[in-house]
Amino acid sequence: MTKKITTMKRRAKGFVDEIHCDGRHYGVVNSFDSSCSLGTLRPSSSSLKSDIRKLSAGGQTALYDSVYHSIGSLAKAHYDADRHGIPMAVLTFTDGKENNSTRGVGDVRKLIRDLEFFPSNNCYFIIAGVGEASETQMQELCRDDYGLYISASDIDEVFSTFKRLLLKLVLKDERAAVKSRKNGKVVKVEGHKRSVGASIKEVDYALNLDCSGSMG
Repeated sequence: MTKKITTMKRRAKGFVDEIHCDGRHYGVVNSFDSSCSLGTLRPSSSSLKSDIRKLSAGGQTALYDSVYHSIGSLAKAHYDADRHGIPMAVLTFTDGKENNSTRGVGDVRKLIRDLEFFPSNNCYFIIAGVGEASETQMQELCRDDYGLYISASDIDEVFSTFKRLLLKLVLKDERAAVKSRKNGKVVKVEGHKRSVGASIKEVDYALNLDCSGSMG
């Protein structure tokens, strides 16, 4: 049986291949287990895929810490690089329940407020869960338009949905459509082909990936 982390790495590399446009997009690969590990914001797809290949599984699930630091570090790198006005997106994948963070839901939501990391400012927090992931925890993070969450059937669905959401919400692909509930849950996403118009628009994004023991 294929390990979940092997599937995640394959799909994450595929996501980069399908979305990333060198010279227009900057991406970073973050990961979390018992703690969170922050990567480097990179302009090239090959560097991002190299970072993904290095991921391994083990430990617990510091979900809230990883979201907190992924949002904060992406925003800092974005502004330090003087990329004001360019959209940002933090795409978090989790396979389990939060069980090892020093931060809580309130800390994450306060950071989102303080940074004004909202869609109205072209800033998007999206989280997808499979397996033992807690829909309640994801909903608590995302309610009141703080983010969007997806309860996916498998890892393939996670990255397909990430791609379509990025195309629609951030890159403004007119052929994609998103339907979500007031609590932030995504219930339908249509359109999946990358358009030429979408591919040339700039974006800074973080892939924040669960590498806890359950992924082994």
